[in-house]
Amino acid sequence: MTYAYYNRPISSVPFARLPAPHLTASMTAELHTVVVLGASYGGFRAAQLLATNLPEGWRVVLVERNSHLNNVYNFSRYAVLPGHEHKAFIPYDYAFGNPATTDTPHIRIHGTVMSLHPHHITYIPHTSPSSPEPTPELQTLQFDYLIYALGSHLPAPIDLWEYTRDRGHPLDKTRCHDKTTYTGMKSQGIAWLRERQARIESARSVLIVGGGALGIQFASDIAAIYPHKTVTLLHSRMQLLPRFEPTLGDEVLTALQDLGVQVILGKRLDMDSLRPHQCDGSDENRTGTAFHVRTLSGTEIDAEVVLLCTGQTPNTALMRDMDSRAVGKQGLIRVTREMQVLVEDEDSGEEREEDVKRMAEEIPKMIASEPTTIYPHIFAVGDAADAFGALHAGHTAYHQASVAARNVVKLVKSEARRRGSLSCSEGDGEGNEEESLEEYTPGLPMIKISLGLTRSAYEIAGVVGTKDDGVPDLNAAAMWGACGLKGVDEEGMWR
Repeated sequence: MTYAYYNRPISSVPFARLPAPHLTASMTAELHTVVVLGASYGGFRAAQLLATNLPEGWRVVLVERNSHLNNVYNFSRYAVLPGHEHKAFIPYDYAFGNPATTDTPHIRIHGTVMSLHPHHITYIPHTSPSSPEPTPELQTLQFDYLIYALGSHLPAPIDLWEYTRDRGHPLDKTRCHDKTTYTGMKSQGIAWLRERQARIESARSVLIVGGGALGIQFASDIAAIYPHKTVTLLHSRMQLLPRFEPTLGDEVLTALQDLGVQVILGKRLDMDSLRPHQCDGSDENRTGTAFHVRTLSGTEIDAEVVLLCTGQTPNTALMRDMDSRAVGKQGLIRVTREMQVLVEDEDSGEEREEDVKRMAEEIPKMIASEPTTIYPHIFAVGDAADAFGALHAGHTAYHQASVAARNVVKLVKSEARRRGSLSCSEGDGEGNEEESLEEYTPGLPMIKISLGLTRSAYEIAGVVGTKDDGVPDLNAAAMWGACGLKGVDEEGMWR
């Protein structure tokens, strides 16, 4: 089976520059600021709601290290099947509800956050790798409220920023890019996925470790697109997708076996068997067996490529550095039901900044959260938050961000009314009601998982089913439409 490879030159992908904000120094000084850290599924939603519902005199500043929204749910498919990789990176035109214009007070910053403090952040702006401009300097940004939506570090096979390389995993001895110059540009992401495609294509055998959604999708896609390769899926438990109904795991197992995937259940990989000397530099996929690994029970497996799909790491280091009490033992940020960062006021004698105490006192008591936190102006959502057992997924982050954004708007408007700068009838819309803050309650776990190019399985509200209506690009246009870019054509997805 062959597939057309639309190998458009990466140099033709435009460098997306932001319009210069039309803000004078005096205007900026008069504006209050809500900062949103991260612009993936949760941060994008928060920015939209905030920009639409905050009263006059407030602005949203969205800080994101990538130039485009990374639709990570399609990464595994696009890392295997050529010709669609550009569709995974979606412009931020509608991040504030309407296409960006030069007269909006809202700003999107393409940069990396370096530190978080109770009332300001520091960040470094990104530029094009080929830009003649000097290296950007560290910038400081003050805020009144902040929503932390930095998600998690992805597993190595879809980690464009290659965070896992710094954590000691030796699986990928050939870099897909020079990490020191990676700035999250769309062109760089396309190049990274094409490198992955080439490595999968040249390998005769692939071992996928981890039977979660990512590992299942990699295994089924590789087996469907390259039916003559040896594909093995190793999972430490006896059931695939154990958080969901057993019938879903059974459907997935049957589909994988139909595709010829060798599924090994109930065995855990011995990580000591993954050693750098087992690869031969950049030619690892052309020198026979690149990895000879074993499980803890002694089962031996040969593979030319190993994809370690064993979970994600919460991206909470910035919060821990600000206040270690905000991060729990699992590395997740403790939050209230209102999605506020939870650090209770303790008589510990520890010094805290005066502005933290001031903010805690100024938040209207009638809508303060229980238990009381010393950071009522800082919220956390998505994969970074310990949100009462909620599934870590894009749709979960979306709903948590909606709660957090509406609560920020309520706090802002309530304080404005108390000060007399906003009438009771002004600003009808979300977040306008004078009432207690909205609480987040997790819904039932739900999932849809592709099983090859057309087949899929799903669980919604405890109901398990299958479909056979999939398309090669995973209906990329639907996600573009959800981001405001409705009706975009193939050419338009190169933006």
